[in-house]
Amino acid sequence: MVTIVTGPINTGKTTWLINDFKSKENADGFACRKIRINDEHIGYELVHLATGETCQFIRKITHIPENWNEAFRLGMHYSFNKEGFAFAEKIANEALAKNIKCFYLDEVAHLELKGQGFADILRRILAAKIDLVLVVREALIEKICEAFGIKDYKIVKPEFS
Repeated sequence: MVTIVTGPINTGKTTWLINDFKSKENADGFACRKIRINDEHIGYELVHLATGETCQFIRKITHIPENWNEAFRLGMHYSFNKEGFAFAEKIANEALAKNIKCFYLDEVAHLELKGQGFADILRRILAAKIDLVLVVREALIEKICEAFGIKDYKIVKPEFS
């Protein structure tokens, strides 16, 4: 079963995903957690849900740190780090090797529709026919489902912020 967690920005999608993960056994995956400095949102880090390990992932163009290894830019605002994609790939590979029952992926959006980002991870998880909890922007649900052949899914809209 595919569960799509969706809703507007800052409505608790990632928080819901993390809390749901904590209630599951034999699960793994990653969440994309906001990074703030002095209350300013500067980017995101990936968090391995099973271990708590983190990896730099996305930065606003104005906050790119030294030694940043850029994989992609999205528009004029965000830069994606190659190490973040490698970190996510490692989590997915290990999870599939352990035959987990549920995988958590935060989030799928424009890059994946172009065949980039987490597109390969998403395809492999879907092919493994395990439960998947996926964060998708509301406006992209139809396009993502069509692009990845997701026909049977349920929608969750967190109600807290």
